[in-house]
Amino acid sequence: MNNLRSPYRSAGLSLIELMIALVISSLLVLGLVEVFAASRSAYQLSTGLARVQENGRFALDFMQRDIRMAGHLGCVNDQARFLPGNVTPSRPALASTFLTAAQQLAENYAAAPESLRFDVGMQGHDAKIGGGGTATGSGSTITLATVPVKAADATAWEPALSAGLFANLNNPVQNSDVIVLRYFAPTGAQMTAFTPGDPATLNFSVPQSKRLTEGVTNPGLFGITDCMNAAVFQATTTNMAGGSLTVNVDTGVNKSGLLGIQSFVQGQAVIYRAESVVYYVGINADSNPALYRLRYTLTPGAAAPIATNEELVEGVESIQLQYGQDSRTAANEPPTGNIGSSVIASALLPAADPATAWRRVGLVQVGLVARSPEPAAATQAVAPLSALGVTVTPPNDSRYRTVYEDSIALRNRLFGN
Repeated sequence: MNNLRSPYRSAGLSLIELMIALVISSLLVLGLVEVFAASRSAYQLSTGLARVQENGRFALDFMQRDIRMAGHLGCVNDQARFLPGNVTPSRPALASTFLTAAQQLAENYAAAPESLRFDVGMQGHDAKIGGGGTATGSGSTITLATVPVKAADATAWEPALSAGLFANLNNPVQNSDVIVLRYFAPTGAQMTAFTPGDPATLNFSVPQSKRLTEGVTNPGLFGITDCMNAAVFQATTTNMAGGSLTVNVDTGVNKSGLLGIQSFVQGQAVIYRAESVVYYVGINADSNPALYRLRYTLTPGAAAPIATNEELVEGVESIQLQYGQDSRTAANEPPTGNIGSSVIASALLPAADPATAWRRVGLVQVGLVARSPEPAAATQAVAPLSALGVTVTPPNDSRYRTVYEDSIALRNRLFGN
Protein backbone atom coordinates (compact mmCIF):
# COMPACT_ATOMS: atom_id res chain seq x y z
CA MET A 1 0.00 0.00 0.00
CA ASN A 2 1.36 3.45 -0.91
CA ASN A 3 1.27 5.89 2.11
CA LEU A 4 2.84 8.88 0.33
CA ARG A 5 0.67 12.04 0.20
CA SER A 6 -0.23 13.63 -3.07
CA PRO A 7 1.82 16.81 -3.74
CA TYR A 8 -1.33 18.63 -4.81
CA ARG A 9 -2.89 18.40 -1.33
CA SER A 10 -0.22 20.67 0.28
CA ALA A 11 -0.38 23.41 -2.36
CA GLY A 12 -1.19 27.04 -1.05
CA LEU A 13 -3.22 29.92 -2.55
CA SER A 14 -2.29 31.18 -5.90
CA LEU A 15 -1.36 34.84 -6.45
CA ILE A 16 -4.64 35.48 -8.26
CA GLU A 17 -6.67 34.00 -5.41
CA LEU A 18 -4.75 36.15 -2.88
CA MET A 19 -5.35 39.32 -4.88
CA ILE A 20 -9.06 38.56 -5.16
CA ALA A 21 -9.23 38.02 -1.40
CA LEU A 22 -7.43 41.32 -0.75
CA VAL A 23 -9.79 43.20 -3.08
CA ILE A 24 -12.85 41.75 -1.38
CA SER A 25 -11.40 42.52 2.08
CA SER A 26 -10.60 46.08 1.01
CA LEU A 27 -14.14 46.62 -0.23
CA LEU A 28 -15.51 45.34 3.05
CA VAL A 29 -13.18 47.61 5.06
CA LEU A 30 -14.07 50.62 2.90
CA GLY A 31 -17.74 49.87 3.46
CA LEU A 32 -17.22 49.70 7.20
CA VAL A 33 -15.29 53.00 7.13
CA GLU A 34 -18.12 54.66 5.20
CA VAL A 35 -20.68 53.33 7.65
CA PHE A 36 -18.56 54.51 10.59
CA ALA A 37 -18.06 57.98 9.04
CA ALA A 38 -21.79 58.33 8.34
CA SER A 39 -22.63 57.22 11.88
CA ARG A 40 -20.10 59.66 13.31
CA SER A 41 -21.52 62.55 11.26
CA ALA A 42 -25.07 61.66 12.30
CA TYR A 43 -23.96 61.41 15.94
CA GLN A 44 -22.20 64.79 15.87
CA LEU A 45 -25.19 66.42 14.19
CA SER A 46 -27.71 64.94 16.63
CA THR A 47 -25.47 65.76 19.61
CA GLY A 48 -25.00 69.34 18.38
CA LEU A 49 -28.74 69.70 17.87
CA ALA A 50 -29.47 68.35 21.34
CA ARG A 51 -26.88 70.62 22.97
CA VAL A 52 -28.18 73.68 21.16
CA GLN A 53 -31.75 72.91 22.21
CA GLU A 54 -30.68 72.33 25.79
CA ASN A 55 -28.54 75.48 25.92
CA GLY A 56 -31.25 77.63 24.34
CA ARG A 57 -33.84 76.34 26.80
CA PHE A 58 -31.59 76.96 29.81
CA ALA A 59 -30.60 80.43 28.58
CA LEU A 60 -34.21 81.54 28.14
CA ASP A 61 -35.14 80.07 31.51
CA PHE A 62 -32.41 82.03 33.30
CA MET A 63 -33.38 85.27 31.61
CA GLN A 64 -37.12 84.76 32.12
CA ARG A 65 -36.77 84.45 35.87
CA ASP A 66 -34.94 87.75 36.29
CA ILE A 67 -36.71 89.77 33.58
CA ARG A 68 -40.12 88.95 35.06
CA MET A 69 -39.01 90.45 38.38
CA ALA A 70 -37.72 93.76 36.98
CA GLY A 71 -39.14 96.68 38.90
CA HIS A 72 -40.44 94.57 41.77
CA LEU A 73 -40.54 96.84 44.83
CA GLY A 74 -42.87 94.81 46.99
CA CYS A 75 -46.58 95.41 47.41
CA VAL A 76 -46.73 98.16 44.75
CA ASN A 77 -44.68 98.16 41.55
CA ASP A 78 -42.22 100.87 40.55
CA GLN A 79 -44.62 102.32 37.94
CA ALA A 80 -47.18 103.19 40.62
CA ARG A 81 -44.65 104.37 43.19
CA PHE A 82 -43.20 106.98 40.84
CA LEU A 83 -46.51 108.50 39.70
CA PRO A 84 -46.57 112.17 40.78
CA GLY A 85 -49.83 111.75 42.67
CA ASN A 86 -48.29 109.06 44.89
CA VAL A 87 -45.18 111.04 45.86
CA THR A 88 -45.08 113.58 48.71
CA PRO A 89 -42.17 115.22 50.59
CA SER A 90 -42.77 112.87 53.52
CA ARG A 91 -43.25 109.83 51.27
CA PRO A 92 -40.71 109.65 48.43
CA ALA A 93 -41.29 107.13 45.70
CA LEU A 94 -38.27 105.16 46.87
CA ALA A 95 -36.07 106.02 49.82
CA SER A 96 -32.42 105.25 49.09
CA THR A 97 -29.64 105.39 51.65
CA PHE A 98 -27.22 105.69 48.70
CA LEU A 99 -28.30 109.33 48.34
CA THR A 100 -27.75 112.24 50.68
CA ALA A 101 -30.80 113.82 52.27
CA ALA A 102 -30.57 116.74 49.80
CA GLN A 103 -30.32 114.39 46.82
CA GLN A 104 -33.29 112.42 48.12
CA LEU A 105 -35.36 115.59 48.50
CA ALA A 106 -34.45 116.65 44.96
CA GLU A 107 -35.23 113.12 43.67
CA ASN A 108 -31.72 113.00 42.19
CA TYR A 109 -31.56 109.22 41.92
CA ALA A 110 -28.84 109.47 39.27
CA ALA A 111 -26.42 110.43 42.05
CA ALA A 112 -26.47 106.85 43.36
CA PRO A 113 -23.92 104.30 42.08
CA GLU A 114 -25.12 102.88 38.77
CA SER A 115 -25.49 99.35 40.10
CA LEU A 116 -27.65 100.64 42.98
CA ARG A 117 -30.14 102.74 40.97
CA PHE A 118 -33.25 100.87 42.04
CA ASP A 119 -35.47 103.69 40.81
CA VAL A 120 -34.94 102.17 37.33
CA GLY A 121 -35.75 98.47 37.33
CA MET A 122 -34.62 97.84 33.76
CA GLN A 123 -32.26 99.37 31.24
CA GLY A 124 -31.31 98.04 27.83
CA HIS A 125 -28.48 98.74 25.41
CA ASP A 126 -28.71 97.97 21.70
CA ALA A 127 -25.62 96.55 20.02
CA LYS A 128 -24.26 98.61 17.15
CA ILE A 129 -23.69 96.69 13.94
CA GLY A 130 -20.04 95.69 13.80
CA GLY A 131 -19.44 97.60 17.02
CA GLY A 132 -19.72 101.02 15.41
CA GLY A 133 -22.67 101.20 13.00
CA THR A 134 -26.35 101.80 13.64
CA ALA A 135 -28.23 100.07 16.44
CA THR A 136 -29.42 96.54 15.70
CA GLY A 137 -33.16 96.19 15.22
CA SER A 138 -35.75 94.68 12.96
CA GLY A 139 -34.53 94.95 9.36
CA SER A 140 -30.81 95.17 10.16
CA THR A 141 -28.17 92.53 9.42
CA ILE A 142 -25.28 91.29 11.56
CA THR A 143 -22.51 88.86 10.67
CA LEU A 144 -21.19 86.33 13.16
CA ALA A 145 -17.53 85.38 13.29
CA THR A 146 -16.12 81.87 13.77
CA VAL A 147 -14.13 83.25 16.71
CA PRO A 148 -16.26 85.78 18.65
CA VAL A 149 -15.06 89.38 18.49
CA LYS A 150 -14.80 91.40 21.69
CA ALA A 151 -16.40 94.84 21.61
CA ALA A 152 -13.78 97.58 21.43
CA ASP A 153 -15.26 99.88 24.06
CA ALA A 154 -18.45 101.05 25.77
CA THR A 155 -19.62 102.93 22.66
CA ALA A 156 -20.34 99.64 20.87
CA TRP A 157 -23.88 99.97 22.24
CA GLU A 158 -26.64 102.56 22.02
CA PRO A 159 -27.20 104.00 24.54
CA ALA A 160 -23.52 103.51 25.35
CA LEU A 161 -22.56 101.51 28.42
CA SER A 162 -20.94 103.41 31.25
CA ALA A 163 -17.19 102.99 31.49
CA GLY A 164 -17.62 101.26 34.85
CA LEU A 165 -20.13 98.72 33.55
CA PHE A 166 -18.04 97.94 30.47
CA ALA A 167 -14.98 97.37 32.66
CA ASN A 168 -16.93 94.91 34.84
CA LEU A 169 -18.06 92.72 31.92
CA ASN A 170 -16.05 89.64 30.93
CA ASN A 171 -14.97 90.13 27.29
CA PRO A 172 -18.38 91.28 25.98
CA VAL A 173 -18.91 90.49 22.31
CA GLN A 174 -20.09 92.94 19.70
CA ASN A 175 -23.41 92.52 17.86
CA SER A 176 -25.18 91.43 21.06
CA ASP A 177 -27.54 93.49 23.24
CA VAL A 178 -27.12 94.06 26.98
CA ILE A 179 -29.90 94.26 29.58
CA VAL A 180 -29.62 95.56 33.17
CA LEU A 181 -32.16 94.43 35.79
CA ARG A 182 -32.76 95.63 39.35
CA TYR A 183 -35.46 94.38 41.71
CA PHE A 184 -36.34 93.13 45.16
CA ALA A 185 -36.14 89.33 45.41
CA PRO A 186 -39.38 87.35 44.94
CA THR A 187 -39.65 86.38 48.63
CA GLY A 188 -38.64 88.10 51.83
CA ALA A 189 -38.89 87.99 55.61
CA GLN A 190 -41.74 89.59 57.52
CA MET A 191 -40.65 92.67 59.48
CA THR A 192 -41.45 92.38 63.19
CA ALA A 193 -40.08 95.73 64.39
CA PHE A 194 -38.58 98.93 62.96
CA THR A 195 -36.63 101.38 65.09
CA PRO A 196 -35.48 104.44 63.11
CA GLY A 197 -32.34 106.39 63.96
CA ASP A 198 -28.58 106.14 63.55
CA PRO A 199 -28.25 103.24 63.65
CA ALA A 200 -31.70 102.11 62.58
CA THR A 201 -32.66 98.59 63.62
CA LEU A 202 -34.89 96.28 61.62
CA ASN A 203 -36.12 93.01 63.10
CA PHE A 204 -37.60 90.19 61.07
CA SER A 205 -39.00 86.70 61.43
CA VAL A 206 -36.13 84.32 62.19
CA PRO A 207 -37.77 81.26 60.56
CA GLN A 208 -37.92 83.26 57.32
CA SER A 209 -34.29 84.39 57.43
CA LYS A 210 -33.23 81.75 54.86
CA ARG A 211 -35.17 83.72 52.25
CA LEU A 212 -32.67 86.55 52.67
CA THR A 213 -29.58 84.37 52.27
CA GLU A 214 -30.73 82.07 49.47
CA GLY A 215 -27.92 82.01 46.91
CA VAL A 216 -25.85 84.66 48.79
CA THR A 217 -23.89 83.71 51.88
CA ASN A 218 -23.39 87.19 53.37
CA PRO A 219 -25.91 89.64 51.88
CA GLY A 220 -25.79 93.31 52.69
CA LEU A 221 -28.05 94.84 50.01
CA PHE A 222 -31.69 94.93 51.09
CA GLY A 223 -35.01 96.57 50.48
CA ILE A 224 -37.97 97.07 52.81
CA THR A 225 -41.47 97.83 51.65
CA ASP A 226 -45.14 97.85 52.52
CA CYS A 227 -48.03 99.14 50.43
CA MET A 228 -47.19 102.79 51.24
CA ASN A 229 -43.40 103.08 51.49
CA ALA A 230 -40.29 101.47 50.06
CA ALA A 231 -36.59 101.86 50.82
CA VAL A 232 -33.36 100.30 49.57
CA PHE A 233 -30.30 100.25 51.82
CA GLN A 234 -27.03 98.63 52.79
CA ALA A 235 -27.03 96.81 56.11
CA THR A 236 -24.13 97.82 58.31
CA THR A 237 -24.40 94.64 60.39
CA THR A 238 -26.55 91.52 60.05
CA ASN A 239 -27.62 88.89 62.57
CA MET A 240 -29.58 86.28 60.66
CA ALA A 241 -29.76 83.91 63.62
CA GLY A 242 -31.19 86.71 65.78
CA GLY A 243 -33.38 88.21 63.05
CA SER A 244 -31.98 91.75 62.95
CA LEU A 245 -30.21 94.28 60.70
CA THR A 246 -28.68 97.64 61.53
CA VAL A 247 -28.27 100.61 59.17
CA ASN A 248 -25.76 103.38 59.96
CA VAL A 249 -25.38 106.73 58.26
CA ASP A 250 -22.09 107.40 56.43
CA THR A 251 -20.85 103.82 56.59
CA GLY A 252 -20.08 101.66 53.59
CA VAL A 253 -22.10 102.93 50.64
CA ASN A 254 -24.76 104.60 52.81
CA LYS A 255 -24.83 108.39 52.57
CA SER A 256 -27.97 108.66 54.68
CA GLY A 257 -29.99 106.33 56.88
CA LEU A 258 -33.46 105.24 57.89
CA LEU A 259 -34.13 108.11 60.25
CA GLY A 260 -37.90 107.86 60.60
CA ILE A 261 -39.15 109.82 57.57
CA GLN A 262 -40.60 106.55 56.35
CA SER A 263 -42.87 104.50 58.59
CA PHE A 264 -43.30 100.80 57.91
CA VAL A 265 -46.38 99.03 59.19
CA GLN A 266 -45.68 95.94 61.27
CA GLY A 267 -47.51 92.98 59.80
CA GLN A 268 -47.43 94.50 56.30
CA ALA A 269 -43.78 95.43 55.79
CA VAL A 270 -41.44 92.82 54.31
CA ILE A 271 -37.63 92.88 54.10
CA TYR A 272 -36.23 91.60 50.80
CA ARG A 273 -32.76 91.03 49.44
CA ALA A 274 -32.16 93.51 46.59
CA GLU A 275 -30.76 92.19 43.30
CA SER A 276 -28.80 93.99 40.57
CA VAL A 277 -27.82 91.85 37.54
CA VAL A 278 -26.70 92.32 33.93
CA TYR A 279 -27.19 89.81 31.09
CA TYR A 280 -24.82 89.83 28.12
CA VAL A 281 -22.79 87.57 25.81
CA GLY A 282 -19.10 87.26 26.67
CA ILE A 283 -16.10 85.19 25.64
CA ASN A 284 -15.15 82.42 28.05
CA ALA A 285 -11.74 80.90 28.84
CA ASP A 286 -12.02 78.52 25.86
CA SER A 287 -12.60 81.44 23.45
CA ASN A 288 -16.23 80.40 22.99
CA PRO A 289 -19.24 82.72 23.28
CA ALA A 290 -21.44 82.21 26.33
CA LEU A 291 -24.38 83.78 28.12
CA TYR A 292 -23.11 85.63 31.20
CA ARG A 293 -24.82 87.20 34.19
CA LEU A 294 -22.95 89.94 35.99
CA ARG A 295 -24.18 90.05 39.57
CA TYR A 296 -23.57 92.94 41.95
CA THR A 297 -23.40 92.01 45.61
CA LEU A 298 -22.79 94.20 48.63
CA THR A 299 -21.61 92.71 51.90
CA PRO A 300 -22.53 94.43 55.20
CA GLY A 301 -20.56 97.64 55.67
CA ALA A 302 -18.48 97.17 52.49
CA ALA A 303 -17.18 100.29 50.75
CA ALA A 304 -18.34 99.29 47.24
CA PRO A 305 -20.40 96.66 45.44
CA ILE A 306 -18.62 93.54 44.21
CA ALA A 307 -19.08 92.61 40.53
CA THR A 308 -19.10 88.85 39.89
CA ASN A 309 -19.39 87.38 36.38
CA GLU A 310 -21.25 84.08 36.20
CA GLU A 311 -21.00 81.98 33.03
CA LEU A 312 -24.45 80.44 32.61
CA VAL A 313 -24.66 78.76 29.20
CA GLU A 314 -21.94 78.18 26.60
CA GLY A 315 -22.72 78.56 22.90
CA VAL A 316 -24.98 81.63 22.98
CA GLU A 317 -23.59 83.95 20.29
CA SER A 318 -25.96 86.90 20.31
CA ILE A 319 -28.90 88.35 22.23
CA GLN A 320 -31.40 90.57 20.43
CA LEU A 321 -33.99 92.43 22.49
CA GLN A 322 -37.10 94.48 21.88
CA TYR A 323 -39.27 96.17 24.49
CA GLY A 324 -43.04 96.40 24.67
CA GLN A 325 -43.94 99.85 25.97
CA ASP A 326 -47.20 100.94 27.56
CA SER A 327 -49.60 102.87 25.35
CA ARG A 328 -49.14 105.84 27.72
CA THR A 329 -45.58 107.09 28.05
CA ALA A 330 -46.03 110.46 29.82
CA ALA A 331 -44.73 110.56 33.39
CA ASN A 332 -47.82 112.39 34.68
CA GLU A 333 -50.28 109.79 33.36
CA PRO A 334 -50.96 106.39 34.90
CA PRO A 335 -50.02 103.46 32.67
CA THR A 336 -52.85 101.55 31.04
CA GLY A 337 -51.24 98.12 31.38
CA ASN A 338 -51.65 97.64 27.63
CA ILE A 339 -48.64 97.35 25.34
CA GLY A 340 -48.81 100.03 22.66
CA SER A 341 -45.53 99.52 20.81
CA SER A 342 -42.55 97.17 20.53
CA VAL A 343 -39.27 99.00 19.94
CA ILE A 344 -35.54 98.71 20.56
CA ALA A 345 -33.95 100.35 23.59
CA SER A 346 -32.79 103.48 21.79
CA ALA A 347 -36.32 104.17 20.48
CA LEU A 348 -38.21 104.20 23.80
CA LEU A 349 -40.29 107.27 24.65
CA PRO A 350 -40.01 109.83 26.08
CA ALA A 351 -36.43 110.08 24.84
CA ALA A 352 -35.73 113.03 27.13
CA ASP A 353 -36.79 111.06 30.24
CA PRO A 354 -35.18 107.60 30.09
CA ALA A 355 -36.17 106.67 33.65
CA THR A 356 -39.87 107.14 32.87
CA ALA A 357 -39.46 105.40 29.52
CA TRP A 358 -38.03 102.28 31.15
CA ARG A 359 -40.75 102.24 33.81
CA ARG A 360 -43.33 102.03 31.02
CA VAL A 361 -41.90 98.78 29.65
CA GLY A 362 -44.22 95.86 30.35
CA LEU A 363 -42.88 93.24 27.96
CA VAL A 364 -39.47 92.08 26.76
CA GLN A 365 -38.99 90.09 23.57
CA VAL A 366 -35.82 87.98 23.55
CA GLY A 367 -34.09 86.41 20.55
CA LEU A 368 -31.10 84.13 21.20
CA VAL A 369 -28.69 82.77 18.59
CA ALA A 370 -27.15 79.52 19.85
CA ARG A 371 -24.52 77.28 18.22
CA SER A 372 -23.32 73.72 18.79
CA PRO A 373 -20.15 73.32 20.91
CA GLU A 374 -18.23 71.40 18.21
CA PRO A 375 -18.29 71.49 14.40
CA ALA A 376 -20.01 68.63 12.61
CA ALA A 377 -17.94 66.19 10.52
CA ALA A 378 -19.91 67.07 7.40
CA THR A 379 -20.20 70.60 6.04
CA GLN A 380 -23.48 72.24 7.02
CA ALA A 381 -25.46 74.45 4.68
CA VAL A 382 -25.03 78.13 5.63
CA ALA A 383 -28.36 79.95 5.64
CA PRO A 384 -29.19 83.32 7.24
CA LEU A 385 -31.14 83.20 10.50
CA SER A 386 -33.62 85.74 11.87
CA ALA A 387 -33.80 86.88 15.50
CA LEU A 388 -36.64 89.35 16.16
CA GLY A 389 -36.35 90.59 12.59
CA VAL A 390 -32.55 90.94 12.71
CA THR A 391 -30.92 88.92 9.92
CA VAL A 392 -28.00 86.92 11.31
CA THR A 393 -25.40 85.66 8.82
CA PRO A 394 -23.41 82.74 10.31
CA PRO A 395 -19.88 81.74 9.27
CA ASN A 396 -19.23 78.56 7.30
CA ASP A 397 -17.72 76.65 10.23
CA SER A 398 -19.88 73.48 10.11
CA ARG A 399 -21.58 74.26 13.43
CA TYR A 400 -25.29 73.78 13.90
CA ARG A 401 -27.11 77.03 14.77
CA THR A 402 -30.65 78.00 15.59
CA VAL A 403 -32.66 80.89 17.06
CA TYR A 404 -34.88 80.80 20.13
CA GLU A 405 -37.40 83.58 20.77
CA ASP A 406 -39.69 84.37 23.66
CA SER A 407 -41.96 87.17 24.87
CA ILE A 408 -41.66 87.79 28.61
CA ALA A 409 -44.30 89.81 30.45
CA LEU A 410 -43.01 91.73 33.45
CA ARG A 411 -44.85 90.18 36.34
CA ASN A 412 -45.07 93.42 38.29
CA ARG A 413 -46.35 95.57 35.43
CA LEU A 414 -49.22 93.49 34.15
CA PHE A 415 -52.66 94.99 33.53
CA GLY A 416 -54.33 96.26 36.66
CA ASN A 417 -51.28 96.06 38.94
